[in-house]
Amino acid sequence: MANRCYLFVTDHEGICPDWADVPDIARQVLAEDVCGVPLLWLAMFRPGDLVTATFPADFDDEEDVTVTAPLAPKQRALDQLDAALPVLARVFADEGPLDGHAALLRAGVAAMPGAFVTVNPYEIAVLDDERAWYDNLRAGLAGLDRPGGPQADRRCLADLAQLRPGRPFPPARLLLDQLDATDDDWWNHTRLLGSGFGRPAPWEQRDATPQGAPAPA
Repeated sequence: MANRCYLFVTDHEGICPDWADVPDIARQVLAEDVCGVPLLWLAMFRPGDLVTATFPADFDDEEDVTVTAPLAPKQRALDQLDAALPVLARVFADEGPLDGHAALLRAGVAAMPGAFVTVNPYEIAVLDDERAWYDNLRAGLAGLDRPGGPQADRRCLADLAQLRPGRPFPPARLLLDQLDATDDDWWNHTRLLGSGFGRPAPWEQRDATPQGAPAPA
């Protein structure tokens, strides 16, 4: 199974719009990622935004699929992103601020016409222990709203996003300005924001492939 997740800005008032026969769904995807759910995508949501729904299986001999995913009206998602920045600055004090990165994500979400923001994390959740992953998701989102211990929140969020520890966060404009960087910096930039889907994201340079960027799994 592919291990991808997708960030949607859509008028579909439900989770997993890619499973709901929504017309022209590819144009409602702002970004995708592999391995984890990018940190700043998570920052747009809180535990109260989590929705659980069951979808029919593709084949008669398969079980229906139950998914828990975040869903929020666009303005609330953007407000929660802004509110999360001071929390993330405390939790990731050694790595540095994320205001510039968040501004690029905010611009991308705001520019899309959909009324709701959602992430389909199912393929990430089922890579290992599905129940443990969802428990970690709830804990990570709760830490953005009511921070617990900084080290515990840091471990939880870094695990969800699959960040590589021990380095300052790469510059927000790493891809836009084609800056020199290590493989770990390319990796962490994507784990903060994701990658464009079918077209460059606002944090990516058009018609350019960064040297050393990790290939999708």
